[in-house]
Amino acid sequence: MKDYKEYTIWDAVTPQAVTSSTDATPIVVTKASHGYSTGDKVMINGHTTNIAANGLFKITVLSANTFSLQDINTAANVAGSGAGAGSSGVVVLAPKVLFVGDHFNVMLSVMTSGSFNGTFKIAGSLGELSSDATSHGDTPNFGATVSKSNPYSFIQIINLDTAAAVNGATGVTSAGTDLQNTYEVNINGMKYLTAVFTAWTAGAVTVRAQLFNNA
Repeated sequence: MKDYKEYTIWDAVTPQAVTSSTDATPIVVTKASHGYSTGDKVMINGHTTNIAANGLFKITVLSANTFSLQDINTAANVAGSGAGAGSSGVVVLAPKVLFVGDHFNVMLSVMTSGSFNGTFKIAGSLGELSSDATSHGDTPNFGATVSKSNPYSFIQIINLDTAAAVNGATGVTSAGTDLQNTYEVNINGMKYLTAVFTAWTAGAVTVRAQLFNNA
């Protein structure tokens, strides 16, 4: 029999283009009419100059157009990178990070709406080195800068309709056409898996995952 678990990584989420960020403590992000609430968890990716604003965070809403960034585990204020005010990139409600170490395979269902135009990638990690792990364990901060202490990479998936490989560096992409696709991920002993937006201009996306072991 199969041992399986089902998760929703994103549920009809719509990314938003980031306007700017302050190089301060805490970082304050500007996005007009962002619609978030204090305590929400978000992912920012592709933000330039002030790259410390990239990653997974808790937020404190300061106004309808601004929010500050806190560490997703400790709630400590996040400091700027020291390189100056940031710009560009996207912000989205944080995806669920899956622990996949107990399973051999992952199936992904990807559904978009609103004439989706963008790219997101499936990211995996073996976890942080024990010497770098902190009170939150060894889960990396997906979306933040990749480093020895924050190790992850984008991984290949297989489109089950066309049998085409979607390389990790390419990601799932569409230019104004909605997707209804199923993908297989051979996680090859991966420990953590999630999704990361790297570009977006329109549309919303839902990603569901089923983890399973073949009997």
